[in-house]
Amino acid sequence: MRLLVSALALLACTVTAALPYSEEPLPQIVLRGGEGQAVADSGVVLLLTKVDDQRCPAGVDCYWEGMIRAEITVMPPKGELAQIVLCNLCEDGERSATVAGLTLTLMGLAPSTEELAKHARPPILTDYALTVAYQPAD
Repeated sequence: MRLLVSALALLACTVTAALPYSEEPLPQIVLRGGEGQAVADSGVVLLLTKVDDQRCPAGVDCYWEGMIRAEITVMPPKGELAQIVLCNLCEDGERSATVAGLTLTLMGLAPSTEELAKHARPPILTDYALTVAYQPAD
């Protein structure tokens, strides 16, 4: 039995040593509906202009995460404005987009549908906060 435990411990050490080095998490920015947010050290300003929130409704057990689709206006320090769509489950957008020298990735949407239901009204753009990770484009 001790031999088996020793063998398993040795195997665990070997597997752990073979795992790749994990990079630091990407920096993130929170975009609030209708408010421009500057991306640090880039001069780029992002403006959350529309949210389509089709996440699982409050009080319902769902088998999928539901769709989050966010339209963002990208304002580079020089050049023209650009419109992008970040989306987790839609045909006209991806979870990541590259624009103005940055790669932006959808990380999450707040508040939860349970919190939104407490407003006793349909959600409006200013209710939302979209978390986006960013990094320089390759």
